[in-house]
Amino acid sequence: MEPSFQKLVFDHIGIIISLFFIVFLIRYMNTKIHKFDDKEWLTRFVSLLLTTLTGLFVADKLIISEKPLLTPEMSDNLFELIKNIVLIIFGYQFNAATSKKSKNDDCENKSN
Repeated sequence: MEPSFQKLVFDHIGIIISLFFIVFLIRYMNTKIHKFDDKEWLTRFVSLLLTTLTGLFVADKLIISEKPLLTPEMSDNLFELIKNIVLIIFGYQFNAATSKKSKNDDCENKSN
């Protein structure tokens, strides 16, 4: 059974809006984190990658059509990848914050 013309138009409009949303998120992240030094370029790259993958995942879940963007297996794997990236980022940030705090405590103890 062929999908109606109206459904196809709405699906294509949804895909185009989703692509613009992904591009907007990438540009937004790029402008917000442009002040990083050389040491933090990896964080910038991972943030942009995470934004893109999250946009793709959301677009796939919100646009319900006759022909989905991702297969169910790909969607599950993409969710796992996003989850792992977020966990790694949080682990890195908490470790960096703990290291910075312990260094500050060491400096204060030495000055006393």
